[in-house]
Amino acid sequence: MSTASTAAIDPRAARAAAQWLVRLHAGPLTAGEQQAFQAWRASDPSHEAAWQRAELVCSALAGVPPALRQAADAAPQSPRRRAVLYGLAGLIAAAPALWLASQSAPWQAWRAAIRTARGEIRHMALPDGTQLVLNTDTAIDVRFDDAARLVALHAGEIHVATAHDAAVPARPFLVRSSNGTVRALGTHFSVRHLGSVLAPRTEVGVSEGAVEIEPSQAPDGLRTIDAGRQGSFDDVAVSALTPSSPHADAWLRGVLIAERMPLGEVLEQVARYRYGVLRCDPALAALPVDGIFQLNDPDNILLLLQRSLPIRLARRTRYWISVEAA
Repeated sequence: MSTASTAAIDPRAARAAAQWLVRLHAGPLTAGEQQAFQAWRASDPSHEAAWQRAELVCSALAGVPPALRQAADAAPQSPRRRAVLYGLAGLIAAAPALWLASQSAPWQAWRAAIRTARGEIRHMALPDGTQLVLNTDTAIDVRFDDAARLVALHAGEIHVATAHDAAVPARPFLVRSSNGTVRALGTHFSVRHLGSVLAPRTEVGVSEGAVEIEPSQAPDGLRTIDAGRQGSFDDVAVSALTPSSPHADAWLRGVLIAERMPLGEVLEQVARYRYGVLRCDPALAALPVDGIFQLNDPDNILLLLQRSLPIRLARRTRYWISVEAA
C-alpha cells in the first residue's frame, strides 16, 4: 500500500486540502491560484501527503461526488459548503481502512446521484410513475432494469407511493438500505436511516398496503408490515411492530405536528432541518410541546418555542445553540 494511503494526516493540512479540492472542481485555476496551489503542496511534506490522500478519496468515491460539485457551486460562506468541507476534511484525515474498505451509508451517500440538502424536501416521479418524496439530507440512487425497480437509500428518509409496473412480467419495487431490503406489496410507505455508522438501523412505516422486510443477514427472517404499523430492523432481525405515529407523515406537507411531544424529541426533529449543533438541557427534555411548525424555517421554530416555554436560546455561534432554562 502506498504512503498516501497509510500516512497519518495532519488535520490542518486535511482542511486545506479539502478547500483546494473544492476550488479545483469549481473551474480552472487562475495563474495566481495555480502558483499558490503548487507552493502550498511544496511548502511542507504534510501538505503533499494530504493532497495525495485527497486524490485517493476522490478515487475511492468513484470520481467527483455530487456533494462536492454542489459545494464548488455554493457561496464561500454558505452552510452547505462548510458542511461538505468539514466532511471532506474528515475523510482525508481518517484512517484509510475506515473509508477505503467501508461501504457504509456515509461514503455511499457521497456517491449518490440524487440527494437533498439540509432542510430541503423534494418531490419526484420515477420512470414507472412511482411518486417519491425525499426528506431533508437524503441521498439515493435509482436503478431500474429487467429484474427490479430499485431505490438504494444511503442516508435520510424517503416516502414511496408505488405505481403499477407496465413491464411483463411486473418487476418488484425494492428499497435497499445498509440493513437489508424493503419490498413493496402495492403500497405507500416511508423508509428512514437511523442509528449510527457502527450500528445502523432502518425504520419503516406503512400508510397503505403492506411491505415485506428482509434483513441482509437473515434471508429467512422475512417480516410483513401492514398499513398503520411501523417497525425497524438491523442486519439480522426486525423489531416488534407498533402503531404508526399519528402525524408521522406530516413532513410530506412540510410541517411538524406536536401533540404533547417532549421538547427533546421536538428539538431532535428540528435539528434534522438546520445546519449546526442544537443541544438541550436534559432537565428540559420532557417539557410537553403542542403546535404545528413549518419545517422550512427551523430557526423560527426555535424562537416560537422560546416564546411559549420557560426556556432560552444560548447562542455560542449562529450554528451552535443550546436550549437552557429561562
